[in-house]
Amino acid sequence: MGAMIFVTVSTGHFDPLIEECDRLYQRDPALFSFFGQIGSGIHTPKFPHKKTMAPDELERLMEEAELVISHGGTGMLSRLYRLKKKTIVIPKQIRYGEANDGQVELAVKWDELGMAILCMDVGELEAKINRCRDTQFYFPSFSSLGTHLSSRLLSGPKRESSVKVNV
Repeated sequence: MGAMIFVTVSTGHFDPLIEECDRLYQRDPALFSFFGQIGSGIHTPKFPHKKTMAPDELERLMEEAELVISHGGTGMLSRLYRLKKKTIVIPKQIRYGEANDGQVELAVKWDELGMAILCMDVGELEAKINRCRDTQFYFPSFSSLGTHLSSRLLSGPKRESSVKVNV
């Protein structure tokens, strides 16, 4: 039985992600106990959710969660880093109806640095959740983050990235 998994898509939409979470939840609600902040999407999941929420409620739910599945926005990834939260980052992409692939580069880097697990395809979400549950994440202190980023960028990734970008 898994603890709560918090999924957030921001105020926009990300129906493919919400639909996949819903499929997993309906198959095994004890193992995939989601609570979602689902934004303005069309799909209404069976798992507990809200379209939007106040920042303090969002933060509380992220703190309570076993892990967080998030879009790849800078603000959200920074917040999850500060909380030292196990994270699966699934960047919004053109193939999912976004205007651009602007979140991909940061999401890839977060994965390479060991601060999140990258999921480029919602079809891989179940495997990524299982991997996330078994992964030890690395969160350098904020004061040493710049040094850490520089050394990681110069020496290469901490672990192999699982990136598969379809162009």
